[in-house]
Amino acid sequence: MKKIVKNFVVSATLVAALLVAVAVQAKDATLTGTTGTVESLGKGGAWQKISANKPVKVGSTLRTGSTVGSLASFRLSNIDSLVVLNENTTLTLDAADSKKVSGQDVTDTALRLATGRVTGNVNGLNGASKYVIKTPSRDVIVKGSNAEFSVGADGSVIVTKGAVDVQTAKGLIPVAAGQTLPVGSDAVAPTDPNLQAGIATQVASANRDNAGKAKKDISVDTDSEIERGVTNPNFDDVYDKFVDKVEKDHRGKTHPLTGQNDPVTPW
Repeated sequence: MKKIVKNFVVSATLVAALLVAVAVQAKDATLTGTTGTVESLGKGGAWQKISANKPVKVGSTLRTGSTVGSLASFRLSNIDSLVVLNENTTLTLDAADSKKVSGQDVTDTALRLATGRVTGNVNGLNGASKYVIKTPSRDVIVKGSNAEFSVGADGSVIVTKGAVDVQTAKGLIPVAAGQTLPVGSDAVAPTDPNLQAGIATQVASANRDNAGKAKKDISVDTDSEIERGVTNPNFDDVYDKFVDKVEKDHRGKTHPLTGQNDPVTPW
């Protein structure tokens, strides 16, 4: 009898462990828009061009070209979140998990930013969930249910909605909406309004329902778009116009993040 009970307990434990393992699911993201050069790291270390509406599997690495207008946007499926890769950016989707804990959806999202800058937002992040952007120098931990941000591989952080914690050698530094954590600094500063507008514009453009498609009522010069490698002309045109305006307004001014005497741009 004891042997039967022991075997039952062992079997129940194995079943419970199996159920937990099944409950944790890695969910692919979806590439919603691309402009210019966008590539994915394939098997054997070869970079391959990738276009909109393709899956971005957990563990995948994406990169954009260095030319102006090389952008990529993808939407996570484990949580309501959009991520935009700016020019010359390399990013790996390390984790995009979802599981049920006491009837609540708990997500674990990790992005590893090697070069460049990403802009994005997240909605519906609960207290038990995790959302981290890892850079070579700092980890940016998104907190609060809704946030909008821009994070550079150099460790600079801009927050336009919600809040994040930035993990540094000196501990966690909170960065709230309207604040910037510049490169190499442990002190937050007010964000340039034009940078805030740039982030909001980029996220709003990439969030359009027609991402990856041109609106029917928009005239598109097909040959020109093909030559530029644009697969999302509406997103590209809106963003280009904004970039032109910001550079014109700020030409020759000191960049608040780098301290250099160069134009302020949204990335």
